[in-house]
Amino acid sequence: MTARVPVLISGGGIAGLTTALLLRREGVYPVLVEKHAGVSPQPKARRFNPRSTEVFRLLGLAAEVAEASAPLASFSAVLAGPTLVAAQARDMSGMRERRLQQARIPELSPGPNVLCPQVVLEPILRRAAEERGVSVRLGTELVSFTQDGDGVTALLKPADGEPYELTADYLVAADGARSPVRTALGIPRGGHGHLADNLDLYFRADLTGLAREKPFNLCEIDNPVASGAFLSVNGTDRWLFSTADFPEARTLGDGDWHDLLRIVIGIPDLDVELLSRSPWESAMRVADRFREGRVFLTGDAAHMMPPMAAAGANTAIADAANLAWKLAAVLAGQAAPALLDTYDAERRPAGYAIAEASSTVRGHVGDMLAAYTSPDRQHDDLLATMFGTQYTEGAFVPDGRDPAPVDHYAPAGRPGTRVPHAWIDARTSTVDYAGPGLTLLTGPDNGHWITEADRLGLRLVAVPHQGWLAEACLPADGALLVRPDVIVAWHSASATPIAEAVQWVLGTAVASAQPQ
Repeated sequence: MTARVPVLISGGGIAGLTTALLLRREGVYPVLVEKHAGVSPQPKARRFNPRSTEVFRLLGLAAEVAEASAPLASFSAVLAGPTLVAAQARDMSGMRERRLQQARIPELSPGPNVLCPQVVLEPILRRAAEERGVSVRLGTELVSFTQDGDGVTALLKPADGEPYELTADYLVAADGARSPVRTALGIPRGGHGHLADNLDLYFRADLTGLAREKPFNLCEIDNPVASGAFLSVNGTDRWLFSTADFPEARTLGDGDWHDLLRIVIGIPDLDVELLSRSPWESAMRVADRFREGRVFLTGDAAHMMPPMAAAGANTAIADAANLAWKLAAVLAGQAAPALLDTYDAERRPAGYAIAEASSTVRGHVGDMLAAYTSPDRQHDDLLATMFGTQYTEGAFVPDGRDPAPVDHYAPAGRPGTRVPHAWIDARTSTVDYAGPGLTLLTGPDNGHWITEADRLGLRLVAVPHQGWLAEACLPADGALLVRPDVIVAWHSASATPIAEAVQWVLGTAVASAQPQ
């Protein structure tokens, strides 16, 4: 007989592993298959923003991620020059307002910005997934699948074994920009399309002394031999050079690349070892739908975008947070299958907006950096973009207020926005109370809410923090219903009673009970 599991995840990168871990947090045991047997040969994404590190906090992995990112904690400089040796600090005068906004991030989130290359982060997530009961099957490819009203049946092929079938209630495609699952479903993509062809050279060279003098995150290179950018991977002997100058890359050998790297680094006799070279396309392509029956697209399978500030990886983590609790609620019988429709309704517009914004910086990483730091470049408000995004429709009950502003951060506890952060004690933020399941955050005068929460099976947490109450626009006897993905689902200012709101959020309310 074909084995059956609740969720099958195809793809063991950031999107797939985060989805698996969040499903486990909600009580679901998924199976994850990854066709590659080891970690990526490339560092890939490096910058994880506070919204992503908030998810790592919820997963209990904040300390491990902080330790893994420690080697690059001081690597914040942005350089430019003809070689790495000759590079100087880039003129960032046009970024003053953005730097001031960045300085405010600790006020708004318990999660820091971290530089933690994906090649370092993925083993942490994978180990945690295995330890928590996820069936992680490396070297196993999803060859084909079919679906019907009862589930998805997949044919899986281990690298060292015979193919076998596995049936799941749902399939999550976290299988990358070329997604075989999306291709099989015939889901088209829209967007700006191709932007640039690039080549990443991942190499080993001892640059400890140079990095000590100028600990850089990014270094733009403009050299007659090659233009591009250096990126720090571990701050000592592992680095990445990204360029778009070599369409004939396949005809060059390792010795050629060693010579090129010595030239753009600026040390003629440097001992260099090329670890891998990887061609990649900078493009914007967003799937026309993120759901097809019982199959869901996440990460690059859903939205391909230029990599500035690791926009794709951070958006993938947000996808995982949005989808996992909804799948878990439906599988547990706590929510109607209609709840799953809100994944596309919420994440596709958000993913498209982020991909489109990322596409304004084009070309190779050096070009992106130059464009991004240009004094003439107009930036959206960083804090509003990072923390103030508002879903326009989905699994929440509107409270009648106008949408949150886009030119500054002031979500004010609106449904469809992230719950405001405040420290409850030295280690616990209001953000940390999101999930498992729905949570009712109340003011200190919460006698009525205690009864309601008990009746509805909601976890209740009182927040006696006057600043937080003011930011969330709550009186002392007010309340917010918070989803496991840190999104406000209901505000007590709403005309909809809490019991009806819970039904609406979970998709169990009848259509005529639409909230006002």
